[in-house]
Amino acid sequence: MADIKLYGYSTSPYVRKVGCCLYYKQLPFEFVPVNPVDNSQIKFTGQTQVPVLQIDDEWRLDSTPLALWLDELFPELPLFGQSPEEREEILAVDKWISDSLILSGFKMVYETPMNARLRATAWRLANIVSSQTPLPDEIRNAWPQLLKTAQFIKHMVRCADTSESAREMRDRVGLELFQHFRGGPFFAGRAEPSLLDFAIFPQLVFGYMVGSEDELAIAKVPELREWIDRMTKLLPENPLLVPDFMIIHSLKQGVGEEFAA
Repeated sequence: MADIKLYGYSTSPYVRKVGCCLYYKQLPFEFVPVNPVDNSQIKFTGQTQVPVLQIDDEWRLDSTPLALWLDELFPELPLFGQSPEEREEILAVDKWISDSLILSGFKMVYETPMNARLRATAWRLANIVSSQTPLPDEIRNAWPQLLKTAQFIKHMVRCADTSESAREMRDRVGLELFQHFRGGPFFAGRAEPSLLDFAIFPQLVFGYMVGSEDELAIAKVPELREWIDRMTKLLPENPLLVPDFMIIHSLKQGVGEEFAA
């Protein structure tokens, strides 16, 4: 059995994406939280980028290349389908996930005026980070402002269409998300799960599960509610890499019943 370590922040959608791929492939791994103030945990890479995946004596970066690497080393339960054509289709939708779905969340944080809700969400994220890599009180207290001024968020937002507001982008992405589902049972109309499902699932359920959102909005769409139920059967009860005591809502309790009305 390979010695696998995943380095990163559990608040990162790209780190959680790789974590869910590892869980799906039933590969035992150690999650090593990285301190955002002192990232000495990944000093061996000579870089600051996460996720970092180390398998035995080799390490690599970047979530989608990491998923491709996992399929090369551990071909059972493939993440990219069974043919070159399926792989290209999955890669195309995966690019949409990064360029639109994930980016819309960063854009919303960047453009939303500082208010009580944004502060509460930011402090919840700071508590999650600090629970794994303790942060000084002054850093935790300043987290709302640090989140809005983070260089990686500014860099990503610069890649977005500046003529489209964050709310307009959120609405567009919601429609495109359902279009990419294509009736399921898994994303892109696939009969089996792929990288797409493990990139999208932790992104959509994170806020609800850690208590920064009061409801799981996508569960109000019957087809996506059924998809959530299917995904929970493939992953651990807590697939988010955060400590269990940070989970407020468990999807294993039956999200379908809660939102059926």
